[in-house]
Amino acid sequence: MSTNHNGLRVQFSKQRMTVIDVTEPRPAVRSRLGPWKIPLRLFLVVPFVVQISVAVGLTGWLSLKNGEQAVNDLASQLRAEIGARIDQQLQNYLQVPRTLDRINADAIELGQIDITDTASLTRQFWRQRDLFKPVVVSALYFGGADGEFIGLGFQNDNTWQVGRAGAYTEGKFHSYATDDRGNPTDLLEVGNAYDPRARPWYRNAIEAKQPTWSDIYVDFKDPRLKITLVEPIYRDDGSLLGVLGVDFVLSHIRSFLQGLQIGQSGQTFIMERSGLLVASSVSQDPFNKVGDRVERIKAEDVEHPLIRNTARMLDGYFNQNLDKITQTRQLQFQLDGEKHFVQVMPFSDGENLDWLIVIVVPEADFMERIHVNTRTTIQLCAIALIVASLLGWIASRWITQPILRLSEASMEIAEGNFNQKIRVKWPNELVLLANSFNRMSVQLKSSHDQLAEYSRSLEHKVRERTLELQQEKEKSEQLLLNILPKPIAERLKNDRSAIAEHFDCVTILFADIVGFTQLSARLTPSELVEVLNQIFSVFDELSERHQLEKIKTIGDAYMVVGGLPLGTADPTAAIADMALEMQRFIRSFQTIYGESFQIRIGIHCGSVVAGVIGTKKFIYDLWGDTVNVASRMESQGSPGQIQVTEAVYSVLRDRYHFEKRGAISVKGKGDMTTYWLVDGRSPPEDYQM
Repeated sequence: MSTNHNGLRVQFSKQRMTVIDVTEPRPAVRSRLGPWKIPLRLFLVVPFVVQISVAVGLTGWLSLKNGEQAVNDLASQLRAEIGARIDQQLQNYLQVPRTLDRINADAIELGQIDITDTASLTRQFWRQRDLFKPVVVSALYFGGADGEFIGLGFQNDNTWQVGRAGAYTEGKFHSYATDDRGNPTDLLEVGNAYDPRARPWYRNAIEAKQPTWSDIYVDFKDPRLKITLVEPIYRDDGSLLGVLGVDFVLSHIRSFLQGLQIGQSGQTFIMERSGLLVASSVSQDPFNKVGDRVERIKAEDVEHPLIRNTARMLDGYFNQNLDKITQTRQLQFQLDGEKHFVQVMPFSDGENLDWLIVIVVPEADFMERIHVNTRTTIQLCAIALIVASLLGWIASRWITQPILRLSEASMEIAEGNFNQKIRVKWPNELVLLANSFNRMSVQLKSSHDQLAEYSRSLEHKVRERTLELQQEKEKSEQLLLNILPKPIAERLKNDRSAIAEHFDCVTILFADIVGFTQLSARLTPSELVEVLNQIFSVFDELSERHQLEKIKTIGDAYMVVGGLPLGTADPTAAIADMALEMQRFIRSFQTIYGESFQIRIGIHCGSVVAGVIGTKKFIYDLWGDTVNVASRMESQGSPGQIQVTEAVYSVLRDRYHFEKRGAISVKGKGDMTTYWLVDGRSPPEDYQM
C-alpha cells in the first residue's frame, strides 16, 4: 500500500523497510497520537511549573509552619505565664487563712485568748479581718467541744456580723450587728438550730488531728461556695478543746480569673478532679439553685462553650480519670474546626485540697496576621505559575514538533511492526535517535522470537519450582506445629518479637518415671531412648485426646498443661483424667527387657505466663509460681501416686476421690496441705493402650 503526504510517497510492506520523511508536519501523525491523551509539550512544561510551584509553595509552607511554631511557642509561654500567675495567686489567697489560723491557735495554746470570753475572742477576730488586705477572709470562728460557737463573718451585704450558737442562744444560730470595735450590738436574725460539732468542717478537723482544708461546701446562710481551714485545739492533757476555722469564699478566685487577659478570647477555670467547678473566668456561678437547694455544677456543664468543650475534651483524653494528671500538661484539640491550646496543671495545698487549673486559648487569637500572609503567598504563587506555564508552553512548541513527527514511527514499532526505517534531518539529537530506532527494530525482531521461546520454558520451570516450594512449605508447617501450638505458630510467623500471654487459670501436670535412672545404667542409650519413646508416645496420645498441650520433656520427666493457649471447658478435670490414665498405663507397661515402672505425678492449678522467647530453637514454655508448685508436687510425691494441691482438690473434690496426705514442707512455699488423687471418672483398672 502506498500513500502520498505533502508530495512524498511512503511505502508500507511486510517484505520491505518503510521509508518515512518526517521533515514536515503531517496531520496524520498528530491524529494517531490521540490515545496518548497528554501531549509531549505538557511534559516539557510541567517540570518548570512544578519547580516553581515547589519553590514558591515550599517557601510559603515554611513561612506558615514557622509562623505556627512561633504561635505554638507564644501560646505555650502565655499558658505557662497565666498558669504561674494563677498558682501564685491561689498560694497567696490560701496562705492568709493558714497565717490567721496559726496566730489564733498559738494565742489559745499560750493562754493569750480565753475562749470562754466571747467578747475578747470576737474582738480578736475583728482585728484580724482585714489584716492581709486586699485578701479578705469571709469568716473566723471557734467551735467548742461543748457545742458553743462564736464567729465573725462577712456577709453578702458587705457587713460584718457576729454569729453565736450554744447554751446562750438555746442551740439556735444568732446573728448580731457589730460596732466599730467588733463587739456584738443588735440581734439581726435568729436562725435554725446549729451545732458546730455536726458540721463537716468540725468533723474533718477531728479526723485529721491537724490543720486541714475542708471540702468545698455551700454556706448555710448565703448561697456561695466556701472552703474552711480548720485546726483542732487540744488541752495539755490531750483532750479536745475545740476547733478553729477560717473561711475563704471562692468568689475571690473568680474575680481574679475574670481580671486576667488571656489572648482575645481565651478562658481559664479551676475544677476539682471529680470535674466539679471551683471558679472560672466567666460570670456564671459555679452552682445552681434548685428551690432551697444549691447544687454545684461540673465544668463540662458550664454554659460557655469554650469551657464546656475543654472540660469534656480533658475528660475524654484522660479516660474519665483526671487523677492521672500529676504534672503540668499542654495539649491541643479541635473545636468547630479550629485548633485550641490547652494547659492543665495540678494545684494542691495539703491532703484535701487538690484542684486542676485549666487555661484554654484559641489559635485564632494569634493566627489572624499569619493567615493574611498565607493568602498573599498563595496569590503570588498562582501568578508565578501562570507566567511560568505560558513561557513554558511557547518554548515547548519549538522542541516538540520534531518529536511529534518522530512518534509515528515509534508507535509502529510499539504495535509490533519491527520493519521500520526512520529518516530525520534535524535536529542532530533526533537524528541520533532515529538511527538508534533503526538498529533497535532489527534487534527487537530477533529478540522477540527468542523471548517467546524462553518465556514458555521459564513458565514450565516456575510451575515445577512452585510445586516444590509448596511441598516444602507444607513440611515446614507440619514441623512447626509439632513444636508449637497452632495459634502460637501463626502469631510467630507474623511477628518475630517475644510472645507472652497471661492466663488466669491453667492446670499443670509434672510426671517423672521412678527407677528410670537405674535402668539407664543397664541399657544402652539407643535402648533407653526407645523405651522413653514408647512411654511418651502414649502420653502424647493421651494429651491430644484430652485436648491438653504438651509443653516439654526433660529426660524421663513429662510436662503437660490444660487451659492454654486456647481455653477448654474443664482443664483441671482433663488433667486429672490424663494423670489417672498415665498411672494405669505405667502399671501395665513392661519393656522387652522385663522392666516395669512406677510414675510419680504432681498437679497444681493457677495463673501463669506462657509464650515463646528468643530468636532461635523456639519452645513454647510456661513461667510463674504455679509451675514451681506443680514441679514440687511431683518431686515431693510418692511413686505410683498423684499428688495435688489444695487448689486442685477444691475444684475436683465433688467429682473425684481423694485421700488427704496432710501438710508437707514445700521449698519456697512453706507448709502446704496436699492430697492424693485416687480415682475418678476414668476408664477401668485393666486399661490398655
